[in-house]
Amino acid sequence: MASPPISRRSFACCGRRFQIRTDNLMDLVIDVVTYFVEKFVLVLGPVLICFASTIIYGLSWTFFTILLPMIQRKHDNNPWVIAGHVSMVIFLLVEICFNYFMCVRTPNKGKNFDRVVRELAVATNFEYPETPMEVESFRRDYEARMNIRMQRRQQKAAAIAEEEAVPLVQTTNSPEASIDGDIKNRKTASNSNKTPRITTKKQPSPKQIRNWMLMAPDEWGYCQRSNQPKPPRSHYDHVTRTLVLCLDHYCPWMFNAIGYFNYRYFCNFLWFVQIAMIYGATISFQPFKNTSGPLYREQAQEFRRTGERLHANLMVPINSERMAISLSFMLCLAVGLAVACLGGFHFYLCLTAQTTIEFHGNFMNRRKAKRLNKKWTNPYSLGWRRNFQQVFGTQPAWKAFLIPSTREPEFLPLPMPDGLRSNYSAKATEVTRAAKGADIV
Repeated sequence: MASPPISRRSFACCGRRFQIRTDNLMDLVIDVVTYFVEKFVLVLGPVLICFASTIIYGLSWTFFTILLPMIQRKHDNNPWVIAGHVSMVIFLLVEICFNYFMCVRTPNKGKNFDRVVRELAVATNFEYPETPMEVESFRRDYEARMNIRMQRRQQKAAAIAEEEAVPLVQTTNSPEASIDGDIKNRKTASNSNKTPRITTKKQPSPKQIRNWMLMAPDEWGYCQRSNQPKPPRSHYDHVTRTLVLCLDHYCPWMFNAIGYFNYRYFCNFLWFVQIAMIYGATISFQPFKNTSGPLYREQAQEFRRTGERLHANLMVPINSERMAISLSFMLCLAVGLAVACLGGFHFYLCLTAQTTIEFHGNFMNRRKAKRLNKKWTNPYSLGWRRNFQQVFGTQPAWKAFLIPSTREPEFLPLPMPDGLRSNYSAKATEVTRAAKGADIV
């Protein structure tokens, strides 16, 4: 079978003529655009961190300098009310700043990554290649295995396409000829010898098949970009150029990839920000409402009469406080709505043992199974309680949520058939000790 012709496009530049294969031109454009987008997102990270810090500082300043004195006047300097509001704000600031700092500073690579990967290899009975020769041998075996599976998948897809390509026969007889038999008998030989026109059903363009689509949920692969074995549920992050366990996404606000080691900090940050925005919008609603209205106009008239900037009415800001109150309320409302959607989505992901990447994959698999009258189940889900413990651990939920802690994830990123497996397994510890003893000898 002859190979299809290669399409080329020629152009001249600086007196020389060049040719470009048009079938690779789109891939080249996509690669160039992706490169610049990744660099832009990487540079954007520090800018967004400074912007987020400015928002936290601005809202805190508005509370302590404007809203808190209003609350004092409203409640006649009741110490219990003042202490409650101050304690609430300080608690939220500590939780938000701590989880934000830890999410930014927690790396997805290094010694902890290597240790967890090897413990996961022990738990899944995978012989992790250590030397360069072993890694190269594993890469060749992996590529050969994927080539065989790819050929089988393509053959299956071609067979299905042939079965669906049912020929449709259309004749050229006119309605008049079919009605009037005499006219049909008087057809000339040339007209009677017309052959039927056969059309085939147009086939959709084949979808691109990637290696991860051919692998089992607990199967180890090989990362071509980082040149190392690829554990289950891991993906390569193109911005940080790191292989990340349980990669959810790259967050420019965190200047880091969200994955196995910092996902708990990310969720806590979202949820505490949501609580803080609800609290901020609640206590600033009445002052914001009073920035324009009869009470504010009455206070402005009193200022013009006496020349003194005084709060003639409770919870009514003066002219110099209107901008800060308005910005704080609208910021709390806007950020609260956005974070509510994002935090609710990640709360759902926590209870269903999914990352954002796995959510999209499971959604497509669920639709495909529905077309085949089958049911798709998430292979990593162990029930909402165990799924929540996989992220936050086995300690009480209030303790895992309210008390700041720098502890590492309690369980391995991949659930085992018998349930969750601790990432401090005794067998892995023995292997580590044996390796250290061999180095000493």
